[in-house]
Amino acid sequence: MGPVGAGKSHLAAELGRRLRIPVLHLDALFWRPGWVATPAEEWEAVQRRELAADSWIAEAQFDDVLPEWFQEADTVVFVDASPLRCLWRVARRRLDRGRSVGIPADTEPGPTHRALAKFVRNQWRYRTSVRKELLAELAQERQGRQVVVLRRRGDAADFLGRLDSPG
Repeated sequence: MGPVGAGKSHLAAELGRRLRIPVLHLDALFWRPGWVATPAEEWEAVQRRELAADSWIAEAQFDDVLPEWFQEADTVVFVDASPLRCLWRVARRRLDRGRSVGIPADTEPGPTHRALAKFVRNQWRYRTSVRKELLAELAQERQGRQVVVLRRRGDAADFLGRLDSPG
């Protein structure tokens, strides 16, 4: 979990590779070509279908997912990157012109001026309300659930390194 540009997709892909667990990029499941959202009832059904799998790594922002993801997860990783770091990553991704995980098939990213305004609004909303809700969810004790918060640049590498270490 984390805001746009935090590095969630990259971390989820690496976790999936190392643990040999399927990765679900929820944005890729939600958005249809032309940035058309999946209708609410259908989106709920898609999530419930994916939740029924034996194992998964789900990558999302938090405010667009069912609470069951948190109830079923044995580990929740919150990538709590600063807005400036997120902006840098999003800008670099756009300049690289690489295909982003959450962009629907046959859809181009929006114009840069619109994308920047949307990014700023998204970060503001994330920082002022979504992050607070996510931290409250993570503070709730759930038996068997581990919570990992990654804030600094090297935290993800340290976390991945612990997976490779015995014991």
